[in-house]
Amino acid sequence: MKTDRRKREALTLPDKLSLEQEVARLRAINQLLHATRDSLNTTEILSAVRDKIQPLVAFDRIGLLVAEPKGKYCIVHELVTKDGLICSAPGDIMPIEHTAIEWCFREQRTHVNQHLREKHEFLEDPFLYEQSIQSIVRVPLFKTGEAFGIMTVKSMEPNHFSVDDISLLEDVAVHLSASLYVSKLLMELKLQATTDGLTGVFNRRALHMIHDRESLISFMDSFVIDHTIESIDTVAVLMIDLDEFKLYNDTHGHDQGDLRLVAFTQILRYATPGHQLIFRYGGDEFVILLPNATNIEAHTIASKIRQSALKLGDHRGEPLSVSIGVTHAPWEELSRLIRSADAAMYIQKKRRHTSSSEVEFS
Repeated sequence: MKTDRRKREALTLPDKLSLEQEVARLRAINQLLHATRDSLNTTEILSAVRDKIQPLVAFDRIGLLVAEPKGKYCIVHELVTKDGLICSAPGDIMPIEHTAIEWCFREQRTHVNQHLREKHEFLEDPFLYEQSIQSIVRVPLFKTGEAFGIMTVKSMEPNHFSVDDISLLEDVAVHLSASLYVSKLLMELKLQATTDGLTGVFNRRALHMIHDRESLISFMDSFVIDHTIESIDTVAVLMIDLDEFKLYNDTHGHDQGDLRLVAFTQILRYATPGHQLIFRYGGDEFVILLPNATNIEAHTIASKIRQSALKLGDHRGEPLSVSIGVTHAPWEELSRLIRSADAAMYIQKKRRHTSSSEVEFS
């Protein structure tokens, strides 16, 4: 009799473990729903996901990407679990074309890559690998049967996520979708008039909303940019121009030119993590504002943009040559700073034949 009872107990042990795991999953999801029930702030929702789910699924970065109405780009909110690990700043904007996000929207299902070192499937994969990411899970967020966003979970270890991990993340995405969809609608209202339709960065109209210190901080407060800046003493302005873009358009056509611009915008984002004040000034010209940046920081970012453009290239893998003018000064009227950076850019363009790595400062 005792032997039979022990056999029954041994047989039920895996079931008990499975039940305990399921209880832990349900408890975590219930706590998450309670923590996010009244929140319409995407960063707050993401923080709750990180805190409640991370004990069950170990990860290094987690993000929520919500698409805008036309489906050309998405708004990124991302957090990390390790100090010093690079991530996209909350409110950053990412074009969807040729990315895994586009694939998830089209296929309406989860995408997993456990070996980023060996397999680059999408436009963003080389950037992620350069940032030490090895494994990534991308889970769609649905509303009325259509994907409107993606939850991304990343690890610095290859082959990191188990089948149970992925299943839990899919459950979390299902339960979060309603709150995040409301957050998406609120963000859309703010961004529709100030975002460039092709690249997803801010447009020239948005730049014209900024005149002085107060209007810049107000702009950052209003347009889903997460920041801790209370006052601005200095500002760096980067004026960036793609070299020989007209020739490229004439040779390959405007559609290919558009794709080149989109690829270059991705480089601007990945080369300036944490800096979200990127504006398409017109044509192939872009402006980046760096509040309170030092002269050295501005120089470093400008050099990183040029190096990344040459190394990573465009959508065809062709190197991108760019000219960058930088102004660093105490805050004054923004239009004057932009004119100064623009003049510095054209000086640098003329000197390119003597130094391919030079960045001109005004």
